[in-house]
Amino acid sequence: MKKIVVPFLVAAGLLFVGQQDVGAKDLTEIKSKRGFNSIQLETENLKGNYIKVYRDGEKVWEGNKKEYVDANLEPDYSYTYKIGVYDNEKLVDIVSHRAKTKKEKPTKEDKATDTTYSEETDLVSTVGKDFVTLEWETIPDDDGIYEIYRDGKLLDQVSTTKYTDSTVNNGQDYLYEIVSSKEVSNKQKKEIKKQLKENDIDYSKIDKEYLFNEVKTVGKVVETVEEISEAELETIDVPEEFVEAPIQTLGIPDVGAEVPAYIFRYQTFIPFASVDNPNQLHETLIGKYGTRLKGDNRGYDPFSNKYRTRVDVFADWWYPDLYADRLVGESVLYDSSGNVLMRDTESNSGIKVTKDLVSSTKMMWRVNHDVGIPFHSSYPNITYYYEGTVYKNGTFSLRGSHDKAPNHELYAGNAYTDIRPLTAYTYAVGSTLDFGYLAPGTPQKYFEVSM
Repeated sequence: MKKIVVPFLVAAGLLFVGQQDVGAKDLTEIKSKRGFNSIQLETENLKGNYIKVYRDGEKVWEGNKKEYVDANLEPDYSYTYKIGVYDNEKLVDIVSHRAKTKKEKPTKEDKATDTTYSEETDLVSTVGKDFVTLEWETIPDDDGIYEIYRDGKLLDQVSTTKYTDSTVNNGQDYLYEIVSSKEVSNKQKKEIKKQLKENDIDYSKIDKEYLFNEVKTVGKVVETVEEISEAELETIDVPEEFVEAPIQTLGIPDVGAEVPAYIFRYQTFIPFASVDNPNQLHETLIGKYGTRLKGDNRGYDPFSNKYRTRVDVFADWWYPDLYADRLVGESVLYDSSGNVLMRDTESNSGIKVTKDLVSSTKMMWRVNHDVGIPFHSSYPNITYYYEGTVYKNGTFSLRGSHDKAPNHELYAGNAYTDIRPLTAYTYAVGSTLDFGYLAPGTPQKYFEVSM
């Protein structure tokens, strides 16, 4: 399987129109009706007259009907189905379908903030050798047009909630992102301008469309079917960076079998060597002007030790347990000549990791992040929130929101190994002007990604 490295790009690229219709009539389609404890599969456009249904690598049904109800399932759980299509006892097609059962009851923790963009979007994928079909719930969007990205590049723009990409290769990994945007209310605009003014931030050069808009990205990691074979039916399509591996390090004994242990790393960092200090109040207090804050001077890198903050969440089924590390990088303030005026490290007390569930099949957690600069309380904090769920079958879902500065990166992979994790989500500032988005009240960037 191929490694996934997917930078999120808001800037538009080349536009390819009409791909969602290419060859759609000839594709085997799978539709699912999802309940709390069941998933009903319906097949269409079959190339044969007999099917076998595998769930997470195990056969659960076979027959000549076009419908199958998989009952007695766990609520709020992600399942991967592979449907083998047979014609005269010969396997002629394989289609993979990933769906999740519904939650029994929503809780207060189910929402990141009080906006419709914080609500979870149901995104279902159907994947064959040479196509990927995505279906999603309606997401509010001002012009009703969704941007479709594949591996960070703009693929298409559609007004429907279903999209088929027929330009894929067999056995390849892809990350699809559906992007929507909506303008905030006039009341919110006034509050944003007020906060920027109170913080002495000049927003005249900041992109107003982005400043006054909420943006949401819904992503899905998929792998196309590699080959039409009986062995393929028994596999679970998970990128190699996320395949469970033997635990043999950090003092944990080799148990003689593959035990799932995953890490989710969220880092914030400043991509520039330094940035203008946006805090004019602090400059007045210390009597120094033209000061600059040290940056991390890097690109996306899950293993870099240069960051503003790092939060590692470990999901380990050997114990089983869920635990976290919370790290904060050093802050440095320079004068206008480049001499160090102050250096200190903020406390990690503004990072809270809440363990919601640890079971034999899945783990759930929440991260609340509100970390500032240690030089003065008037500096704006870097804030974000996300909630995660990881399943023992190797799939996961992550969703949350964050400030539109600085850079954000979120990785998922095997714990206790040197295997490079897959890139689940990234966000980049466009320039040093974007640090004005750190002011309280500015719209958040919302994201979801699942596999």
